[in-house]
Amino acid sequence: MILNSKLPDTENGFFLPGTVADMLADGTPATYLAVYIYALRQLTTGNVNITNDSIAQALRINIIDVVNAFLFYSSRGLLRIHRFTRVDDSDFDIEFCYDTMTKTAPVPFKPSYKASEISRRLQENPRVSQMYKMVSQILSKTLSSADTELLYSFYDYYALPVEVIIVMIEYYVSKGKRSMKYLEKEAGKWASAGIDTVEKAKLHIKKREDFLSYASRVRTLLGIGERRLTERELTLMNKWQNELKMPVEMVKAAYELTANQTGRLSFAYMNKILESWSQEKIRTPEALRQKAPKVPTGKKASSRYDFDALQKKALDAVKQAVERKEENGV
Repeated sequence: MILNSKLPDTENGFFLPGTVADMLADGTPATYLAVYIYALRQLTTGNVNITNDSIAQALRINIIDVVNAFLFYSSRGLLRIHRFTRVDDSDFDIEFCYDTMTKTAPVPFKPSYKASEISRRLQENPRVSQMYKMVSQILSKTLSSADTELLYSFYDYYALPVEVIIVMIEYYVSKGKRSMKYLEKEAGKWASAGIDTVEKAKLHIKKREDFLSYASRVRTLLGIGERRLTERELTLMNKWQNELKMPVEMVKAAYELTANQTGRLSFAYMNKILESWSQEKIRTPEALRQKAPKVPTGKKASSRYDFDALQKKALDAVKQAVERKEENGV
């Protein structure tokens, strides 16, 4: 049932908030929009005694989609839901609330699925049913009701193809990651990355393996050991490998220069060095040798190259920039 809702005054009695349509660009399922528009239309025509089941029948969709649509718009402050007790009970009331939609902060939304609906859909789609059997074998366990719901969300909410879901789960299980909660997070990342084919899945895995190898080698040369890397450190390593295209040997050179100048490990300092080398198109030890003068015989140094000379060159560049600003009256 639709409760009395305070709607904006309009000439034709039908008002659709622009934010509702805009959500389509953010990946909101079109089915959700259809449910919202249909329910709103029933309100403006006075047909408020409709049920979620009647909406599902009118739109030729599953009632679970109707429930999730209302839960979604409620999380965005566009609806209030009354008499909602549990997902298995789809009989609840809704109230449109234009007066608060711009004031209510969005909250995370996650669809819920009735066990009976999932069971019916598995009967309708043999491929999805087979996916459950394969995942159960991969995880070497019988899937719980919570596992069943999460796995179905990979297919329905995150819209990952069955084949991609299998490849993803097989890969992470091979890495010792068997938690469905962990797999759900990865499913969200894969969906956001647009991984919708087996070929894309394999390429994503290869890139991840390449990065893990790169990060492991960097970890070793920096003497970090088994310490958990911070998000910032991982981000910088990813930048050095994929954006700056710096081999591990160059990271080692940047570390030597950093230790020589600061006496400690500093990811930020190393990043500045690697950025400057990238700008000068220095990406190999050979190119670095041509830029950095050899250390004179007998001079103590912490590496094979006179990094002090490189540092002096950088400081001179900063000094010249300051002098130019002063000449221009800055």
